[in-house]
Amino acid sequence: MKTLKAFTALTISALSALTILDALIPQVVQAQPDNSQLSKKGCDNRSLQGTYSAQSTGFVNNTDPLAVTGLLTFDGNGNVNGTILVRSIAGNVTTNIRTQGTYQVNSDCSLTQSFTRNDGTTANYSGAIFDDGNKYALSQTDPGTIVNVQAERVRRYQSR
Repeated sequence: MKTLKAFTALTISALSALTILDALIPQVVQAQPDNSQLSKKGCDNRSLQGTYSAQSTGFVNNTDPLAVTGLLTFDGNGNVNGTILVRSIAGNVTTNIRTQGTYQVNSDCSLTQSFTRNDGTTANYSGAIFDDGNKYALSQTDPGTIVNVQAERVRRYQSR
């Protein structure tokens, strides 16, 4: 139990430090995401295919801090499944939560997702795809939540 509490405290501390650093480090901001290829041909469900690493932070139940890291696989046909590797809600950590759901990509590259997890919880999101489908950003739309998601396609790296 002490190990879990220490891990939880360490996780929350690390995420807090990263959030503070992110706020302090100057960011390069573009007026609009570069959807050059996607906007030329338009987006659809095929714009999201493959596995993405996702990180979420925010608050649930109106006040409880949330941090989530997971892997999601999109099939290009509107179905998504994956695993929440670590989820911390108010310091209560759970791991390896299976999730599945659906997604809809619109021609303007906006995106909606709905998930049902094996622990019975559900979540709904809206956002946008950018960087030619390699990244997306979402905000949870369920009442009592302030959760933002950043995700990037997982690429295979070869050693040099």
